[in-house]
Amino acid sequence: MTEAASENRSGLHGLTQSTVSHALSALEHELGVTLLERNHKGVVALTNPGQKILLHTRALLAQAEAIEQEAKAARGETSGKLRLGTTLSLCPDVLASVLTRFRASYPHMEVVLFEGMLQEVYKWIESDIIDVGFVLLPASGIESTLITTDELCVLVPPGHRLHAKTAVSAGDLRDEGLIMAKTECSFQMMERAGLERCRSRPPLRYQASDSATILAMVREGLGITLIPRMMLPKKLEGVVALPLDPPQPLQIGLAVRSQEMASRGATLFVQTALAWAQEQILLPPRAC
Repeated sequence: MTEAASENRSGLHGLTQSTVSHALSALEHELGVTLLERNHKGVVALTNPGQKILLHTRALLAQAEAIEQEAKAARGETSGKLRLGTTLSLCPDVLASVLTRFRASYPHMEVVLFEGMLQEVYKWIESDIIDVGFVLLPASGIESTLITTDELCVLVPPGHRLHAKTAVSAGDLRDEGLIMAKTECSFQMMERAGLERCRSRPPLRYQASDSATILAMVREGLGITLIPRMMLPKKLEGVVALPLDPPQPLQIGLAVRSQEMASRGATLFVQTALAWAQEQILLPPRAC
């Protein structure tokens, strides 16, 4: 297993399919079990033992990287690989700002970005696929650090029955058709706004992948949307942003599987994010 782990830790770039197949065959022979199966179409699937062994392998590779980073730190070096998970529907500006600062402070740390839905980020953390990820708090089963707090806003077109209100209640939203992103985070936002996910007539009218598409649909009067304040365009055109009543804060954090066992790169990234967050406290808040 040592050679295979070392091979995987350095990546598979430049390896031919035959080389990888030979290495897997050798590993299967050493373990005495079949890890991969091919059907008549040549599609590869993990066997049950392969799926279980994969979980342990990921944990071993993550710890091998953490050990190497600690050894380098003892020699005065800060380098290695950081696997960072995020969902861009949650905090793209926070990600960009923290990542910029992190790369400036630790230029020899290689950052590999994993983008997915919120539930995928949770799963990646639990499965050691990533070292650290942006999540919506509270998050159970993983260890998290609060980085910043956002707030839900409602976007409506001018002339909409709600546009003149100073704030929007859950009752105001129940008869509205919502246009939301195709993410699990959208359903959490709806629940935070007081809209039950399992209703006989759900308020979700459309789902779109692109935020610009959602804004365009709102402008055309096809529905309204819920959006974190930090995702509001710097210049609102053709839409009105309203706060919720009562306000619905969104706590955004960084999570790892275990803070005690986290890699040095993950720890430094969280520290960098906290330093960035402290600076933001001194800035005036952006109103809906």
